[in-house]
Amino acid sequence: MAPITLDMIRRRAEHNEGMVGNLEEIALHQQEIEKIEALGQICRHLKILYMQNNLISKLQNLHRLKELEYLNMALNNVTKIENLQRCESLQKLDLTMNFITKASLLTVHTLDACPKLDDLYLMGNPCADFGGYRAFVIGTLPQLRRLDGKDVTPSERILSKQELPRVTERLMKELRADGVDIEEASRVSDARDLGPDEDDIAEVLAMPEDERPWTAATRVAEQREFAAQRDANEEKKREHNKRLFNPDGTKKQPRREGFPELPDDLDDVKQCNEPGLTFRLDDSDDGGAVVLDCNVGKYMDTSLIDVDVQTRLIRVLVKGKMLCLVLPEEVKPDASTAQRSKVTGALVVTMPKAFQKPKRGEEKKDEYVVDGGGGVEGGKCGVGGSNPGKGADAKNGGARSLIKELGGVSIRGIVRDAHTADIGGVTIAEAVRTAAP
Repeated sequence: MAPITLDMIRRRAEHNEGMVGNLEEIALHQQEIEKIEALGQICRHLKILYMQNNLISKLQNLHRLKELEYLNMALNNVTKIENLQRCESLQKLDLTMNFITKASLLTVHTLDACPKLDDLYLMGNPCADFGGYRAFVIGTLPQLRRLDGKDVTPSERILSKQELPRVTERLMKELRADGVDIEEASRVSDARDLGPDEDDIAEVLAMPEDERPWTAATRVAEQREFAAQRDANEEKKREHNKRLFNPDGTKKQPRREGFPELPDDLDDVKQCNEPGLTFRLDDSDDGGAVVLDCNVGKYMDTSLIDVDVQTRLIRVLVKGKMLCLVLPEEVKPDASTAQRSKVTGALVVTMPKAFQKPKRGEEKKDEYVVDGGGGVEGGKCGVGGSNPGKGADAKNGGARSLIKELGGVSIRGIVRDAHTADIGGVTIAEAVRTAAP
């Protein structure tokens, strides 16, 4: 059940900038409403009210809507026409597909108090199956110009007025034969709650779906089943989102225990920034090294940071989340250094380049030369190898990969605060220069 509240009305009054005092039109359809309430107190100037496809069982609490011109109550559980006598401005009433029975035709006369009512819809109700239904309604309500979408001609109005006594007598006879209490059927009282009994609803819920009768209790029961299933699905979705997403909507990543294994072809490595760090990757001032300046936070404990440098990429692990970057050119992992500022907490990783162009006017020194075809030659070093991810040697495993051939090693676990030298607020940490086994 969804009660009509001020918050609901404000949400449905967006076209009027959320103002309800001067609201003239509102759509409250498909809101699972079971009772009409609060409208006469909150928005008295309503002219158009859409309440179709709800679970409303009784027309009530509409007597304050003096300006109401159109009321749509289609696809509800209304069983009687009542409590509209004070809606003097009502011009159109839609009660399509409700549960207004043949006995409830005795309540149609209450609409005679609405002199402007000229358009009425009762199709789809059990009362429409009565043989003299149209003549009875038109004869009872002479102000009608349209009934169930069909115009009422002057001649039909005259004939209906003439046949009304005979049709009424036939209606009474059929109702008595059906055992209907005519006095009870004619009574219209605001105090009576004609909603489905809870016992009836429980009985319907216990029935198989293909054996349920088409009654007001069935509609309420099925709507409650649907609402319960919808709430269960939404709760399941919320639990799923809690596991995958943070409260701000960002996606959660499971905390890594360490660096993942690298593929044989380093070109397949994808860059990522799981911790969302601010960083800068650039050449050093002298151009001889690639420098990564990463803001990991001033108060981040160094034990929660790990660094892994390879010839063509660098990986930084901060509290189990990884920053992986592809380097613009090859570097020497065994000569790399990791630094942590004591002032700002920034992490600075300096990675000397494997191949350095000689400066103008200087002789060419012994250096690593990567030919791209499968050989790495180093003047006096005499180290041979292959370019990672390219050529036939890269496909044969990684035994002769460029990382090992250049004497490259991971510098994992060596990022820690040092106490030896402090230059400009940046403390130089230990640098690993031992070749990998």
